[in-house]
Amino acid sequence: MDSEDQRVEPQSRRKNFLRWPTEVLGPAPGLKELNVACWGWLAAVLVIQFCFPLLLRIKAGGPWIHIFPSDFVYFYGIGRIANGYPLAKLYDYSLQLKTFNEIFPFHSHGGGYGPSPYPPFVALFFSLFARFSVVPAFFLWAGVSLALYLAGIVAAVKGVFTGERGKVSIIFASALAFCPFLQDTLSNGQISTLAVFAVGFAVMLERKSRPFASGLALSMLAYKPTLLLLLIPMLLFTRRFKAFGGFVTGSSLLALAATAFGGLQIWAAYVRFLGVFSRFVGFKGQSTYDLSMYVDIKSFMQAVGGGWSQAELVFFMALAIAMAAWLAVLFWNSAKGGRPAQSMVWATALTWTLLLNVYVPVYDSALLAIAAVLTLGALRELEWKAAMGWMSFLAVFTGVASWELETIAQSKGIQFLPILQAVFGLGQIYILREAIRRKLPRATELAAG
Repeated sequence: MDSEDQRVEPQSRRKNFLRWPTEVLGPAPGLKELNVACWGWLAAVLVIQFCFPLLLRIKAGGPWIHIFPSDFVYFYGIGRIANGYPLAKLYDYSLQLKTFNEIFPFHSHGGGYGPSPYPPFVALFFSLFARFSVVPAFFLWAGVSLALYLAGIVAAVKGVFTGERGKVSIIFASALAFCPFLQDTLSNGQISTLAVFAVGFAVMLERKSRPFASGLALSMLAYKPTLLLLLIPMLLFTRRFKAFGGFVTGSSLLALAATAFGGLQIWAAYVRFLGVFSRFVGFKGQSTYDLSMYVDIKSFMQAVGGGWSQAELVFFMALAIAMAAWLAVLFWNSAKGGRPAQSMVWATALTWTLLLNVYVPVYDSALLAIAAVLTLGALRELEWKAAMGWMSFLAVFTGVASWELETIAQSKGIQFLPILQAVFGLGQIYILREAIRRKLPRATELAAG
């Protein structure tokens, strides 16, 4: 009897720990209250961060378009080069600088433009926008970018929260109010929404038992290979071989399209240009980029410590390899798991891709929206209500705190968002292990082999 009590007590303590602290915070808020809070927060962010500064700028007679230091210049600029020069000239840094400063002189605000290291098919895509003047092109891309972001989230949500409009509404409000999306991506003209769209549709197509098409959708991430750090190994370790084949096919088609316009020499120029870019993003503290705008653990530790000693570099690499090996084991074991395990594999790979990478600007954290949706969807299917509550709280808290962390990053030179990402990522690993252990029946077949 005593031994049985000893077994029950830890479980009871765990449930009490995970339960909403009613004694401290009062009754847990319902969906209606959460919806009001989340949409109210989005409205407040839009007014305080965007509308109010814009009105002040217009009232002062200033050029309103300068209120947002737009990264769109990079993409519009390489599109303009693709329209006006042979594609091989795309990787002439002096031409890039000349073009960027013709569009928007950076020296008027201090600083300068770095090189744009994107593959040639990105320039071909933005050559369509560069046919317009820069202001209409910016707003056109902002509309397309917002549509891509929402479509990616819709795709990830589809089939998981069916008929639960209250929960879906909270998801959209929280995703839209996320600082790395709203400020660092949408208003700056960045292109991380392409990644959100690609991953969301890859997951949706997988659920529809279309693994090759899923891989084709994922091939859109070829625009930024660092985002594939764990996703490609995940496809292989989980035996998603048809999806991997789709990814290779889609990436090859993108490369062929660029080769058709620029010839084989475009790739030699691209490889040489990556060497130029690597001098701007150093690994040992020699970066000319602001480390506070990066959310990988390497950049966080580098910003805190002011550089890397040889011993610290070795320690970080060993830690990253150990974590990657642990994830590889989990990916392998998840291959025969149910749909919750499959969702968690995607979610965990996304979060830890951001953390374990060597070059992750803050705008790429927009991918956390998909990771959070997949995590909450898996918990719903596992019927794990306590963990659902805490992971939902952590996701919303990260979104709200992201604005304050951005302010701290600008004033202190250190971005603390990786800490919250790491907490969320560790929670995902725990959930993935539980999803593998339960081995619920699959709702769909992942056609592997």
